[in-house]
Parts: sequence; C-alpha cells; structure tokens
Amino acid sequence: MKIAVLTLTRDRVDYTRHCVASLRKNAGCVFDHFVLDQGSTDGTTEWLDDEFCQDRLRAVQFEPENIGIARGMNALLDRLNACGVYDVIVKVDNDCEVVTPGTLHDVALLAWQRDAVLSPWIRGLRNPPSVSLHVSDETATVAQTNVIGGIFLAAPASFYDGWRCPTSVPVYDGDDDLMARARSRGMVIGYVEGYEANHYETTDGQHARYPDYFERKYAEGLPRDR
Repeated sequence: MKIAVLTLTRDRVDYTRHCVASLRKNAGCVFDHFVLDQGSTDGTTEWLDDEFCQDRLRAVQFEPENIGIARGMNALLDRLNACGVYDVIVKVDNDCEVVTPGTLHDVALLAWQRDAVLSPWIRGLRNPPSVSLHVSDETATVAQTNVIGGIFLAAPASFYDGWRCPTSVPVYDGDDDLMARARSRGMVIGYVEGYEANHYETTDGQHARYPDYFERKYAEGLPRDR
C-alpha cells in the first residue's frame, strides 16, 4: 500500500513543525508527503525548503498568496499524479497532532479496504460532528457520521479519479465538497475507534494563541463560529 499525505500550510510554523513531527512519529509506515504553502512570511517557507532538501518531503509548492483549500488541494493532487501511483491519499492539516502510534497506516489501510473516508477521532474541536452509529467487524469499529473535517481525511486514491474540488467556493472552504462527493458515492464516513489526533491546542486555544491569524481568515469570509 502506497500512501500520499497532502498538507496545506500558511504561517504558524511552530504548529507545522510539531504536527509534522507527530505524524512521522506515529505514522507506522513510510509515506510521501506533499506540501503547498500559501504565502507564509514567518519562516515556514524556509523550514519547508530545508525539509525538502533533506528528502523529508516528496514535493513542496510555494504560492505567493492564499489560494484556498479547494485550489490548493487540486494543485497537490495534480502534483502527486505526476510523481507516481498511490493507493490512499490522506489530507492532514498542519494543526493535526497525531497521538496514537500506527494511525496513518491503520486508518489508511482501513479506508482502502472498505472504500471509505475515515479519520482518527479528532479531539479539541469546538463543534465536533455527531455520530449516527458504530459499525464493527473483526478488524475495527467505525463511528459513522455524515461529515468529518479535513484535519485528517483518508480516502482511496480512486476517490479523486477524474474529479477535482470545485474552485468557485470561498478560500476557507473545500472540505465540504469532499464530504458531498463521499456521500454521493455511498461511501462510509467516520472515525476509527482506538485512534486519536488533536486539533492542536484545541480550536479555542488556537484562537487565543493566534488571534491575528483568525482575524485575517474572518476578513476572507470565514464565519466567526469556526
């Protein structure tokens, strides 16, 4: 099983360093990491360039400004398609702190085997999705829901075949389109029991630490309850 991880960055270099380290520590497998930066000015670009030069990242793309989640994801999907064939594609945000050992391997494998869109449990969310039911078999239990956020989102690579995120959405949006596609295909969406990751420092903690970052997002149209 060959796994590609896609990450969008925009400032908050301390978060990126910490969360990438937690992903590598708890991946449980090798993976190719593709990153797109959107106009960072706080040292993120220099750190990413150094990581790429040390062969820790498969590819890095630098944009001069914020192009948004949808366009950023599309650019990364196009880049990885030029780099080889993957079985599973996992979107991991740069504020996702992976906690449970083996998370990337195990959640990606289950998504591949079940043709599902899956995530570890994400702790620290301000408004976590509600769960409809728990489905178990001999390998795992999945807490099913209608939507999971884009903090950690594993799907078979075939999920993206011939499809890209609509680019007419606001720059802060794009993850909802991934969920709509999964629902239209009748795929299972849910959290895998026994695996956890944190929305690093919690949503409220992020607002307290980086108020200017969120004020910039609000100016771009992000609802203030997000």
